[in-house]
Amino acid sequence: MEDRIQEAERIVKKMEKETELSKIEELIKDNKISFEHNDKKYRTRLLNLAEKEELDMLRRKKFGQLIKDKDIFFEKDLIIQYKEKGIDIEKEIDAKIKIITAEEFDLQIKLGEVISKNESETILKNYKEKIEQLRLQRNILSTQKILLLTYSLECALESFVYQIITYLSSEVQTENGWVKVFKSLEDFQKCEDEKLICKLGSYAVLLQQL
Repeated sequence: MEDRIQEAERIVKKMEKETELSKIEELIKDNKISFEHNDKKYRTRLLNLAEKEELDMLRRKKFGQLIKDKDIFFEKDLIIQYKEKGIDIEKEIDAKIKIITAEEFDLQIKLGEVISKNESETILKNYKEKIEQLRLQRNILSTQKILLLTYSLECALESFVYQIITYLSSEVQTENGWVKVFKSLEDFQKCEDEKLICKLGSYAVLLQQL
């Protein structure tokens, strides 16, 4: 249990460091997130209609492949197996995420009230730090769950979808304007620049969810 928590914290903190996720709101402009990497300018953007249709087609195709695999479990079945081994995901993780999400929502409301009243920067900073801490806790819990359910059908499908979103929405600036970083999903999967993939992937997925 302790090893799993430490691993989740390591992953989340590494992602925070490499992608500046705590500053995500400052990075978003015109539904795009731009950043510099190895003297090149990259960006991720919202998917257009044609790209969303391609995403849906590839997702359905992947689901059809996964559901035929007899060695892969549905998430609900893995959760039951973990519970039998003394790891209650619903109680240890899902319930805590729900509480943290509710607390964060309440703080967001209070922050909005404070901003509307033009309160001091100290008070604003205090609320923002509390919200940031809750987000970190939620991300660590979510990562713990992902680590436990890595081999579930849903997790495998979600990971695949994230790859597609990143491949479709990632662009690099050239002399001729913005062009796609990857020519194909296979091209994306072969990329060995881990830091670039981490940034593009994190920003792309977050942008689609906002």
